[in-house]
Amino acid sequence: MIVRTLFFLGIAFVLVSCNKTNQVYDKPYVDFDSLINSQITSLVRAKSSLTKSVVLDGKSDQSTLKIDSAIVAHELDVFRQLDFINKPLYRNGYEVIDGEKDTRSNLTTRKYQSKNPSPIPIVIFYYQNNFSNIKKIESVYQEDNTLYSTRRELMLEFDDASGTQLLTRYSLKGKQKMILNDTVMFSIEGSFIPGLH
Repeated sequence: MIVRTLFFLGIAFVLVSCNKTNQVYDKPYVDFDSLINSQITSLVRAKSSLTKSVVLDGKSDQSTLKIDSAIVAHELDVFRQLDFINKPLYRNGYEVIDGEKDTRSNLTTRKYQSKNPSPIPIVIFYYQNNFSNIKKIESVYQEDNTLYSTRRELMLEFDDASGTQLLTRYSLKGKQKMILNDTVMFSIEGSFIPGLH
């Protein structure tokens, strides 16, 4: 069981790991690095636990973990890819559509939609009353090159029941095709539950 869990977690890490750079640049849209960093701090302070489900080509595994900052940082690292929209190459490359009502909830949306081809074609924020009260973020990351192609649907959900904006759920779903290999379908879902104080 432990070997199988480590196998799934290892595969999940390979699927969601991304290249990091230490570039510093202005962020005209939303600073995803700061958002992730603040959630790491808040989740650890709330003594949250993490329930995580991984499905890889129909095989599934589930685990519950007590978290620390390293675990949360690892789990949320893939969402830093959304900061791609702030890179200088894509400055003024996104149309902002704000104020539309979500037909499935009582929330309002703000969409950042790419005007040109981009690995992040769209990011949608769902918020209540004002943009500082974000309830959900949805996006797509896609990349094609000579070695592999990948498409990932990313989602983050927040709740402010504790008086602070806290990440409660995340998911990463998609597929990856490596050269000379079959397409791998994957799904990773996690739920953070604050501890009792």
